Amino acid sequence: MKAIKHSIVITPHVINTINSLPEDERVAVASAFVSDMIMGVNPEKSLSPLQTMVYSVIKFHVCRDSAKFIKQG
Repeated sequence: MKAIKHSIVITPHVINTINSLPEDERVAVASAFVSDMIMGVNPEKSLSPLQTMVYSVIKFHVCRDSAKFIKQG
């Protein structure tokens, strides 16, 4: 997996979603996001099935919002 080489858009919706999680889940999902999007390391091995599902939803929103931003620019 490769790190993203373009702008990453993190909307208030994504931040609120992450902040609404219990602390352990929040740390795991945020760490997975950094591992995947910035460092290019697959984080799914370190996540529980629930954390993987939450992370997948958050990643979908970030990728979708980032693509919209790139098209507008």
